[in-house]
Amino acid sequence: MRCNAVCKSIVLLAVLILTVAGCTRQPVDVPNYAGHIRVSVGPPSSDSASARPKAIPQEATNVRIRVWHEDTGFNAVATVEIGGEDSVDIPVPEDEGYTVDAVSYYVKEQRALALTGGRAHDVSVSANEVTTVQIQLSDWHTDVVGDTIVEPETGFELTLYPSDGGGLLSLQTFREATLHTSTEAFDDADDALPLYPGTLGILSDDRIAFTSIAPDVSELTVLFAAALVEFALTWRDTALSDRSEHSLFIELPNRHTGEDLYQITIDPTSGGLVVEITGTDH
Repeated sequence: MRCNAVCKSIVLLAVLILTVAGCTRQPVDVPNYAGHIRVSVGPPSSDSASARPKAIPQEATNVRIRVWHEDTGFNAVATVEIGGEDSVDIPVPEDEGYTVDAVSYYVKEQRALALTGGRAHDVSVSANEVTTVQIQLSDWHTDVVGDTIVEPETGFELTLYPSDGGGLLSLQTFREATLHTSTEAFDDADDALPLYPGTLGILSDDRIAFTSIAPDVSELTVLFAAALVEFALTWRDTALSDRSEHSLFIELPNRHTGEDLYQITIDPTSGGLVVEITGTDH
């Protein structure tokens, strides 16, 4: 595995702290709101014994926050710029059982690409109280199961099993996935993601499955593959001025955090039709 963003990530240590603060004055337009979640991104406090710093990749420019409640359907999204504003306040109704998700990302090729993620469960919001929740962001890791050797112009199957990412998986997080392959290596994070073939995948809670066709080649060739996965619409932040940042995406395997692309060998000599003609003398 290449040592790029993963190795560099140890350079910048940061802790993501979510402060749940009670609000004595309810907003006039939303009378049911009784508190707010204040999100801060910055260096760990030297006087905080409970602070557990977690590396945020050096390339990360922003952290996307999603606050949601599975039972009530509440969903709110905000974005914090790393090195910019100290915090952002997200108003929420007084309740318990909130889930707070966070994703660090940066923009490449007019696309907001996720780097690390994390989640806090069972967050309570009460008036006149302050609760601090810490989220540790972590990389996604991808196991790929599928064909390793195929013939030209034949079908192949790949199934991706993402893990970690702070628990940000399943259909609660991801919406759509497309497979992108090329006979030219694109493992460098600065390489553009190939357009071909753009095959849609089938998403399940723990996997993403693809079926595609190998290109026609005349010699032994390596096919490089990765999936581009779009986060669910509940992650969109339309308040951002840059429209390219409204939606979040992630590549799996994630070459932006050092994961290797999946490789398939295309072997023109691995199959074919063999005809044997036998007979008897007359």
